[in-house]
Amino acid sequence: MRHAIVLHFLLGLFVCLGVISQLNAEDPYVYLNWVVEYGEISPLGVKQRGILINGQFPGPTVNVVTNDNVIVEVENKLDEPLLLTW
Repeated sequence: MRHAIVLHFLLGLFVCLGVISQLNAEDPYVYLNWVVEYGEISPLGVKQRGILINGQFPGPTVNVVTNDNVIVEVENKLDEPLLLTW
């Protein structure tokens, strides 16, 4: 009888520890640093001047999920104002 109680207690403890180890409490904030500047692009095989973000065209992929808070710090190296919209 006593062994059964101890066995049930240990089994419950292992189940609880297994569930707790599977929980992921990730930071709900995603911080991005973007440098916007002119560069040479060839989207259709014709070289032309375009706007690059971190040296990329098209810009970088933003990997976020629902309810993430996205904070984007933008350094504008263009010779004109820049407006980013989503």
